[in-house]
Amino acid sequence: MATITLPAGLLAREVYREDASAIMTLANQADMAEIGQGDTTVEDVYELWDKEKVDLTRNACAITTSGEIIGYTGVAVTRQGIMLDVHTNVHPAYQHLPIASYLLQFANERTLALLAAYPETPHRLYSWSFIPTKTAVLVEDGFTIEESDYEMEIILDQEPEAPRPLSGIIIRPFVQGQEEEAVYAVIAEAFPDIDGKPYKAYADWYENVFVKTKSFDPSMLYVAVAGTQLVGTISCRIYPENAEGFIWQVAIRRAWRQQGIAQQLLRTAFSTYYQRGMRRILLTVNATNATGAHQLYTSVGMHKYVQFDSLAKVF
Repeated sequence: MATITLPAGLLAREVYREDASAIMTLANQADMAEIGQGDTTVEDVYELWDKEKVDLTRNACAITTSGEIIGYTGVAVTRQGIMLDVHTNVHPAYQHLPIASYLLQFANERTLALLAAYPETPHRLYSWSFIPTKTAVLVEDGFTIEESDYEMEIILDQEPEAPRPLSGIIIRPFVQGQEEEAVYAVIAEAFPDIDGKPYKAYADWYENVFVKTKSFDPSMLYVAVAGTQLVGTISCRIYPENAEGFIWQVAIRRAWRQQGIAQQLLRTAFSTYYQRGMRRILLTVNATNATGAHQLYTSVGMHKYVQFDSLAKVF
């Protein structure tokens, strides 16, 4: 395959942490051009870099013209394979140039180098796309769509409906340092009903939630308790700089479903978000989810905002 080169006037360089704001802007420009709204924050960029330990010097690339970043990509080794940074983008005004091809060439080369250095890593390059144009570019490069999800939203332009009491059920904040394993047990029972796959190990879940994810707020992890048994949970992330929140995980034990618990957990979260000044609340749900999740989220006022795809390429 021929080596792709950049047109005159464009420069490829390594990435610096100081570029986070420009990469945020680039991501939002790409989203605005296609779906009319950009949600990326600078904290999102930093969080992914830090969480996945992206080596910006060797494994990330910025394309610039006259000092402006108009293209970006990065890769990192994870337990699932090599991650292609979800903020990989090309400025809409320059998409007619071979910038995306150059960035994917860089990502593929670095993927091969990382797989050689870490041979135990699953031999796949994976990422996500919120916009059809980006999905098409990745598919053309050899990626396949593994699954699709919907991002749903609700705008809290007025005080949301208060949580309703449930007979025999108490909804309260979880007790940090005491109930992590009980929360995990609920999630580990519930989530395989979505995709049929065993849930991740407790240590991996704990690290991802409590250690790596800075936007997670432990004060907004709520549990539903029946007697002494924890039967449901909801965990939330916060983005106060954008007045936004993200419902991260909602899980109910099988024997306790269809009793309104999930609705009241959601209403509890919405009320707290509203009190804290966060007005736009998002969540994601698998497009083929057969647990009734779509109907649940619609019942509390949420609606589909955009579809995003999970893609991977095998090496």
